Amino acid sequence: MIAFATAHWACTLVTLASIALLAALVVHGRAHRRRVAALTHELAEAQRIARMGTVRWDFSRDKVVWSDEYARLFGLAPGGVMNGTEFAALVAPGDLDRIVESERRALDESARTGAPVRREISFGMRRTDGTFVEVESLSELRADMDGHPVSMISTVRDITETACAKRRLKESERHLAAAQRVARLGSFRLTVASETVEWSKELYDLLGRDPEAGPAPLPELLPDEEERAQLEAKLQVIYEPHAPLEKRLATVDFRMRHADGAYRHVRAAMEMSYDDRGEAEILTGVIRDVTDEVRREADLREAVAAAERANAAKSEFLAVISHELRTPMNGVIGMLGALDDAAFGCEQRDQLRIARASADTLLVILNDILDASKIEAGKLEVEVAPFDLPSLIQSVVDLYAQKACEKGIRLDGAVDRDVPTWITADSGRIRQVLSNLVSNAVKFTPDGRVVIRVSRISKEPNAAPSLRFAVEDSGLGIPKANHHKVFGRYDQLDASYTRRFGGTGLGLSICRSLAELMGGEMGFSSAEGAGSTFWMDIPVQPAEPRVDAPGKDVPNILKPMRILVAEDNPTNQIVARAMLQALGQKVDFVANGKEAVEAAERFDYDLIFMDLSMPVMDGFEAARAIRAGSARHTPIVALTANATQTEREACLAVGISNILIKPVTRPQLAASLADPLGLGAHNSDPDRTDLHRRKGETA
Repeated sequence: MIAFATAHWACTLVTLASIALLAALVVHGRAHRRRVAALTHELAEAQRIARMGTVRWDFSRDKVVWSDEYARLFGLAPGGVMNGTEFAALVAPGDLDRIVESERRALDESARTGAPVRREISFGMRRTDGTFVEVESLSELRADMDGHPVSMISTVRDITETACAKRRLKESERHLAAAQRVARLGSFRLTVASETVEWSKELYDLLGRDPEAGPAPLPELLPDEEERAQLEAKLQVIYEPHAPLEKRLATVDFRMRHADGAYRHVRAAMEMSYDDRGEAEILTGVIRDVTDEVRREADLREAVAAAERANAAKSEFLAVISHELRTPMNGVIGMLGALDDAAFGCEQRDQLRIARASADTLLVILNDILDASKIEAGKLEVEVAPFDLPSLIQSVVDLYAQKACEKGIRLDGAVDRDVPTWITADSGRIRQVLSNLVSNAVKFTPDGRVVIRVSRISKEPNAAPSLRFAVEDSGLGIPKANHHKVFGRYDQLDASYTRRFGGTGLGLSICRSLAELMGGEMGFSSAEGAGSTFWMDIPVQPAEPRVDAPGKDVPNILKPMRILVAEDNPTNQIVARAMLQALGQKVDFVANGKEAVEAAERFDYDLIFMDLSMPVMDGFEAARAIRAGSARHTPIVALTANATQTEREACLAVGISNILIKPVTRPQLAASLADPLGLGAHNSDPDRTDLHRRKGETA
């Protein structure tokens, strides 16, 4: 009985102990599961934060399982399962072959070594919604000794944003490299403290250096010590501590030696960055090859110099040809003028008139050609001065009145009431344009009327007026098909016009250039059979009347004077003698400037006519010498065939009072005798030039 009881209690104790142990095991299991659950949750959170999932492929059972984060990344069902074929279908088609080959090599190695093999690879994965993401996979693959694949465990991280950023960076670097190649530049970085230099590949290419050898030392790139010292001096400012922003940047041009030994011109743009103490730390810059630019600039400078030499030669040629052409014309027109006083019969008078008209026509053609050449050379000039506008218009009407009358044409001038009577402009050029337009109008109008009309364009009371000078005719008109030819140089509407009416085809082209030179423009309207209107719009300034100016009419009786003419051309001497003696003057002649100076010292002359181009001593030197002697107050009138603005200023500088442009007519000569200082030049012939305007009044 006691034995039974003892056994029972022993059994009970064992049972209780078993129950206690079982209870302890249950409690321990629950704690373990809680820890496992906590660790699992932490792992899931870590995967979520890192955007990283895990996947396991059991090759023996062809079963693929994944973590919740993997499921979220690729839109799969949490806790889902798929086979290998379905899993492989998620890989981007372009990457599948590469992954399969990578797995094969890893499994072969695992079979050979008997140990798992790690593999890292990036590829594209397709989500269930059809979109693709870039992933980075770190896998461990295991195969058995027979080479059969056992398993693959992978961590997969979404690197789409990183991959895109890398691609953008790579593309940016590619574009930068391409841009540097195209721009022929390279970049560098200098760490000041260590004096280490880094070059871009493009800089190595630019200087023909081997990247394997590293950056070349400065003495090798700049072997000339003086040039190197100059460069270092220019860069010294950006090395200064605490340099202001504007001094942290530098752009310098210098030469660097290429690996082939040739020097290249380069332009370096650099910026210095500074550390927390304000000390120079890193110098970053780009170097651009500007050798071709330097050569082009040198070629351009040489071309400009050559053009200036050519322009000077052209100007000299114009001066020479003008002199050579106008000198014989001076003889022709002068001698024809001298014959006016001869006792001729009617037939001889007609012959003289024809000769005079032919000479005048030849002079117009000559002037057109010379003006066109001056326009082309940029040598045509404008001179502004006050003048009486209605008087100028009337003078043009008077000039062509006889020719118009012979054709039965009524020629009138009309100036609107709101147009100022006195204006400041270039009267000579305005007269030249109007004369050309009126000449054409009379020429191309069989009968009817030609009107010169001046109107005001700007109507504002306080605004400077712009005037329209228009010449209207009732003539042949211009067919619309030929309008584009009107202002063409050397252009006529057709050859029959040249044969029928004559002319060079230069006149209207010159007129338009003159209008533009005066700050205006020129145009026309015309229809075949309905006449034409040619107009010129130019800005002008109102002017006060010149009450001290002599009138345009030259007195019939001039005061007898003793005149010295310095002229080396025998024909011009004969012409001058004939015209001056016909005007009742006593004349002495010398053949060069030296003789003119000596004669002016010996005799008391009332007026000196001085040719500017003479041997031994030219007119400029002679005038300067006369002004320095006892005849310093004697008026000097220059005779020239090429009165450019430069020549006029030179005349003024040596004390010449006035200029007459060859060929000189008797009325022009008489006007100079009456007004040797040119005070009335604004109201006289345009070939007389007033040198006594203030410099600011000359355009």
